[in-house]
Amino acid sequence: MKKNNILSFIFGFLALASGSIWFGAYIARLLTLYQMFEPTELTLKNFVTNNNLPAIIQTISPIVYLTFFSYVVLILTFTLFIILTKLKLKENGWLFIISMIIYLTLPLEAILLMTDFKLILLFINNQFASEEVLKLMIERITLLSSFPIILLLSYLSIPFFLVVKPFTIKSKDEN
Repeated sequence: MKKNNILSFIFGFLALASGSIWFGAYIARLLTLYQMFEPTELTLKNFVTNNNLPAIIQTISPIVYLTFFSYVVLILTFTLFIILTKLKLKENGWLFIISMIIYLTLPLEAILLMTDFKLILLFINNQFASEEVLKLMIERITLLSSFPIILLLSYLSIPFFLVVKPFTIKSKDEN
């Protein structure tokens, strides 16, 4: 394998770190968000009242910030890693598959990020009790319904590709 430069390693590390942070926060966010609603319909559970809803939303807000910004950092650092690395996608199928997972899910995740951005704007204005926040949370759940599950399963395969590195073709220089 060809030697990569230090900048490539830095961006690779940052992509891996931000991706791990994003993935963990994404799971935490999905679990907390889905616990607020009844399983069959999108009505609030009995324990969520108008009195405690602002506190619940204020508790969820750091997770929204974390998922939004860590995903943006993931996309930027991974793109810079791909640009700066000396690894060729043609010779490293594992890197190609990881790239496809990240870039094929990007447009759909960008749609969800627009909803998150609207939420962040409301959080910045301290509007935790507004009906608009609840409406945006429901919109995020219904917008791409099962996409978060598909996204999670896709991203769960990335550690396998990083460790096993299948579909690697040895170049003539290595022989």
